[in-house]
Amino acid sequence: MENWPWPLKVFTLGRFDLIREDRQVPFSRKVQQKPLSLLKALIALGGREVPEEQLTDALWPEADGDLAHQSFATTLHRLRLLSGNEKALPLREGRLTLDGRHGWVDAWAFEGLLRRAETARRAGTDRTSDAKALRLAEQAIALYKGPFLAGDAALPWIVSTRERLQGKFLKAVGEVGRRWEIAGEWEKAAACYNGGLDVDDLAEVFYRRLIVCLKRMGRDSEAHAAYHRCRKTFAARLGRNPSPETESVFRSPNPS
Repeated sequence: MENWPWPLKVFTLGRFDLIREDRQVPFSRKVQQKPLSLLKALIALGGREVPEEQLTDALWPEADGDLAHQSFATTLHRLRLLSGNEKALPLREGRLTLDGRHGWVDAWAFEGLLRRAETARRAGTDRTSDAKALRLAEQAIALYKGPFLAGDAALPWIVSTRERLQGKFLKAVGEVGRRWEIAGEWEKAAACYNGGLDVDDLAEVFYRRLIVCLKRMGRDSEAHAAYHRCRKTFAARLGRNPSPETESVFRSPNPS
C-alpha cells in the first residue's frame, strides 16, 4: 500500500529516502545524520519493541551506560522532530517501535507481500489462489529496487538484514520466472529475469534462464548478448568465467 497517504514513508531498498506528508525530507546537514542512523538501525533490527540497549550498542558502542542513554534520548527527540510525528516512534519500557499505523517502510512491505503470496499459494491449488500468489510476488519484486541501505557501511546490523532481503528477492524472482516458463509465457519470464539482473547482475542462474527464454522465442542474437553480458560482468567483478552449466545452456540449440 505504498500509495496510501501515510504520514511517514521510509525507502531503504536501493536508496534511503524519508517522505513526510508526501514531501521528501532533506537531510544533507551533518546534524541530522545521527537521528537518521537511529531510524536505520531501528528498521534493520526489526522495528518493533527494539530494546534501547540494542540500539545504543549499534550506534554508540564505546559509550558507557549513562552517556549512551543520554545520547539515545537526545537522538530520539531529534528523530521525532524530523519525522514530524511523535506517535510514529513510541518508547515503552525501554523499547522503541516504528508504529506501522503511522509509517510505511518499503522493506517491511516487501516481506509482507511475500508472506501473503506464500499464504495464498498454500491456501489451495486452484487457479485463483495461484494467480493471487503470483500477483503478490510480482508486487514484492517491483518494490525491491536494490540492496537494503545500499549506500551505508557494511555494519553487522545492516549486513544481516541486507543479506536476508536479498535472498528473499532472488528466490522470488526465480520462482516467478519459473512459473511463467511453465506456463509457456517466455516473454514474461524473460522480463522477470531481466528485472532481477538489473538489481543483481551477479545472479548467474538468471542469465541461464534468460538465455533459455530467449532461445525458446527464437531470439538467438539476444541470447548471445545475454551470455556475453554475463561473461563480461563475471570477468570484471569476480575474475572468472561463467560456470560450465551456463556455458552448456548457451551452446545448446534447445536448452531446457
